[in-house]
Amino acid sequence: MKSFEGRMIYITGGSSGIGLEMGRIFAAEGAGLLLLARKAEKLDNAARSMEKVRRSREQKIGALSVDVSDIADVEQKMGIALKQYGPPDVLVCSAGINKWADRFENITYAMFDEVIKTNLYGPRNMIHTLMPAMKERRGHIVILSSAAGLFGMFGYTAYGTSKAGLIGFADSLRYEIRPMGMKLTIVCPPEVDTPMNIDEAKTLPEEGRAVKSLAGMLTPEFAARAIVKAIAREQYLCIPDFQTRFLYLLHRLTNGIATRMTSDAVIKMTQRKMGK
Repeated sequence: MKSFEGRMIYITGGSSGIGLEMGRIFAAEGAGLLLLARKAEKLDNAARSMEKVRRSREQKIGALSVDVSDIADVEQKMGIALKQYGPPDVLVCSAGINKWADRFENITYAMFDEVIKTNLYGPRNMIHTLMPAMKERRGHIVILSSAAGLFGMFGYTAYGTSKAGLIGFADSLRYEIRPMGMKLTIVCPPEVDTPMNIDEAKTLPEEGRAVKSLAGMLTPEFAARAIVKAIAREQYLCIPDFQTRFLYLLHRLTNGIATRMTSDAVIKMTQRKMGK
């Protein structure tokens, strides 16, 4: 199993949720860290929290504000990062939003575009910008997709599209980087108890909430431990929990029939309770 001691790791979405918890694990294992997110204050607090868990004073721990959806900002900030921290051995693309979980008819072009730019273009921008530096180190790319990328879900036309797109992107990218000696891990967790859920809850329809509950909820700590273990094993597909792995197996074995029938039944029952 791969050791992370002495490695440099960049984490987008590193100020909260899964990204923050992964940072704590990596720091405790002796890795250098650069936490990346949009809000500078949250990033600084996150970086300071790493001081309590890092193994030695020699580890570089830093934070840098960047908007992953903005390619100009990514290119500028990653130029700074490479000079100050060196190229990453592991790049974790964890930044994501789910602000517009709603019926498709309520989602405007601007809403849909915002989700796609952050969730799909964000990893693309980071990976494309850092690829030349990572090639030399035979680096490892980690992309956080979602169970919503494996299965469709009521109210998830924007978010689900962005996460399914990441799976297609990762499948193709893997073939290109493998001959270079690089590795890729794509992660598909179910719902995780993170701040993103607060935004989602404002608009998620009752039908979506009912279907989503079928896969359960993970803590950020559980998800982060499972992902770090998958990276250490150089595992391609990481589905952190047994329940989602079982649902995905059922989905594949029945060509989606079983999962669609189950979701349709839950939606129908929920609408009946709502008086629709």
